Amino acid sequence: MTKYRKLRGMIAAMTTMGVLCAMPAGFAAEEQAAPPAVQAMSAAQTQVGTAASALQSSKPIAIVRVGKKWGAVTPSGNLAIPAEYDEISSYSADAVAVRKGKTWGIVRLDGTVIVPAIYKTIQPLSADVIIVSDAKDKVGAYNTAGRQILPVENLAVGPFNDGISCVQRPDKKYVFCRRDGSLLTNDAYDVAQDFSEGLAAVKTPSGKYGFIDTTGTMVIPAAYDLASVFKEGLCRVQINKKAGFIDKSGTMVIPPQFRYEKTGSFFEGLAMMKEKKHWAFIDHTGKVVIQTRYEDVSPFENGLAEVRREVKVGLLGGFLTTAVSFAINIPVIGMPNDYLGDKTKRGYIDKTGAEIISTKNDYNSPFFDGMALVRVKSKWGMVDRKGAYVVEPKYKGIHFFYDDLAAVQDGDKWGFVGRDGKIVIAPTYDEVHDFTDGIAAVRQGSKSFFIDKTGRVPFLLPSTVTEIGMFNEGFAPVKIGDKWGFIDHTGTVVIPPTYNEVRTHQYETDRL
Repeated sequence: MTKYRKLRGMIAAMTTMGVLCAMPAGFAAEEQAAPPAVQAMSAAQTQVGTAASALQSSKPIAIVRVGKKWGAVTPSGNLAIPAEYDEISSYSADAVAVRKGKTWGIVRLDGTVIVPAIYKTIQPLSADVIIVSDAKDKVGAYNTAGRQILPVENLAVGPFNDGISCVQRPDKKYVFCRRDGSLLTNDAYDVAQDFSEGLAAVKTPSGKYGFIDTTGTMVIPAAYDLASVFKEGLCRVQINKKAGFIDKSGTMVIPPQFRYEKTGSFFEGLAMMKEKKHWAFIDHTGKVVIQTRYEDVSPFENGLAEVRREVKVGLLGGFLTTAVSFAINIPVIGMPNDYLGDKTKRGYIDKTGAEIISTKNDYNSPFFDGMALVRVKSKWGMVDRKGAYVVEPKYKGIHFFYDDLAAVQDGDKWGFVGRDGKIVIAPTYDEVHDFTDGIAAVRQGSKSFFIDKTGRVPFLLPSTVTEIGMFNEGFAPVKIGDKWGFIDHTGTVVIPPTYNEVRTHQYETDRL
């Protein structure tokens, strides 16, 4: 099966929806007899075909290895990114992260260097700013035009919320910088928070916290022992060791009554608050509206809150979590391979407090595209955000939906189900890839080939092809001899076998 690679922690976790697929672990292919669906078609030609209109595109379709170095190839077969990097990984919709030796940089898909490959870590793209750190953990920032807006000398650089970043200087003082790198004011603080909803908490010489606006003016007087960030117009503050919530005028809307460290910010109208052992949720008036029985919860998102409970016997482990992480194709850079420890189980509650997806299941995955994988009594299925089964838990293995079809394993064979949970393509394959471009690579015994969404073979592979990978933007990598090239949707070789290894990219969001 295809093995999806992470950035090994060098780029901060949870960035954009860029998918990196390692294609060389493709299926071995053999010369095929024409099945009924394609008996009328002539055998695919082995010579390089005429370039289609897609070949005129300059956007890379894959990263390729030439010798020991990686670059990116376009549909015309040209290298938009020269093969001079030790590793290339997804970063955004129109840029990749590149590694030279042990350091990273950012390069546009047209080969333009945005951030030179000299940094130890690169954070996810946020507000059109790329935050970097060097080998000594000094931090700076670039804009997406490639201009360094903050020198790499700071202890910390916060996100540019409201166009302003909270920066910790080498002297440990905090200042605020605009997106062009200029100082908001000359004021420096012992402690400061990031901007949120137009306000930022700062610690004054009195030892109390107040709030400045985006001009640097103190608009809420310093009167609080601790202060957080505004969410939904309210901010958690501490007075006399108790936490309450103020609004943007500084009015105390929810009187101090909670433990500061056990109270969260508001999300979707509710804030977490821990009483003794278990967490509860309060509304904007401070009233407890959900009392849970869980020791670990997350804020509400899209109407659901993730809840977790400890179990005495581990039921997960490497097999399950690895299977799930493979099934969702690592949709974001840095998504951990193990979502939970062996002794923790995940579930979800709605805003009534009802458990929509039970923590008693063997396993519940995070949601992806509105779906979560579940394992019930050792069988896999899929649920939506209401907890309803989209795919009944009766399969040995399962993938998320791609191109409206999800791969399922029934016994030792793989097939595909539709979004109604019904079998669309019977489980007759020993191995399958997910559908991309309406086509999936599959293997039956020693024979590997492509099928369309009806299960038919759309074309014959050239007899010289020994391995195949997944389609992306109309092209699929194929191995001929000891090199990789590309075929189009007719099975015609359109980029000659030139490369030692191939991986394809699929970008969706977050352009530079």
